[in-house]
Amino acid sequence: MFFRKSDLHINKSDFFLLPNILTYIRFILVPVFAYVYLNAESLSAHMASAIIILVSGATDVADGFIARHWNLVSDLGKIIDPIADKAMQFTMMFCVCVRYRWVILLIIIYAVKEVVSALVSAYLFTRGKHLSGAMWCGKLCTVILFIVMLSLVAIPRIPAHVVATMIGFAAAFMLLAFVIYMRAYFVLWLEYLNEQNTPLATDMTPLDKTSEEISELKKNIFTQKSENGPSE
Repeated sequence: MFFRKSDLHINKSDFFLLPNILTYIRFILVPVFAYVYLNAESLSAHMASAIIILVSGATDVADGFIARHWNLVSDLGKIIDPIADKAMQFTMMFCVCVRYRWVILLIIIYAVKEVVSALVSAYLFTRGKHLSGAMWCGKLCTVILFIVMLSLVAIPRIPAHVVATMIGFAAAFMLLAFVIYMRAYFVLWLEYLNEQNTPLATDMTPLDKTSEEISELKKNIFTQKSENGPSE
């Protein structure tokens, strides 16, 4: 799950890989969705907004499948893919908040989660530690948020108690994902501290050698003396 050293490499050819092109499309769909939804005055307009979200989700699934199936995984994709996801998620929440005020709760939790995670991740990254990819809780949180936002976008009028239940459900999973990610980062931090306190084998002095190494060294010296015979 974890990388021990940061070794990100971005090549020019990575910009033209199909999975990354699909990610670019998701970036383009962000302002398109915002425009269509904020100007929606009919059920068909709301459905069009929901279709844009579905297309964005489909490209997200497709680029991941193509990257893994045809070995087109790139470090560029690892960087821009989550950014595209977060851009769409933030945009959906801000736009839906215009009609459903309680969505502001999700925005606050999501913003705190992402900012804290970004700061902690950046701190560990500079010390050669970072997660190898999204964890299961992050993926589950994304799916739940996607379903909740899709429902609120597609259906113009939802009873207040149903909206509150949906928002509370999504908020609970956001908090759960945040706790699990913080635990993972804490493990990485402990690994980093442990590595700092553990001397490298190449830096070992004769006094640092283990008892087995000392015994082996004495044995070699004794063998050499036996082969050379007694000294005169």
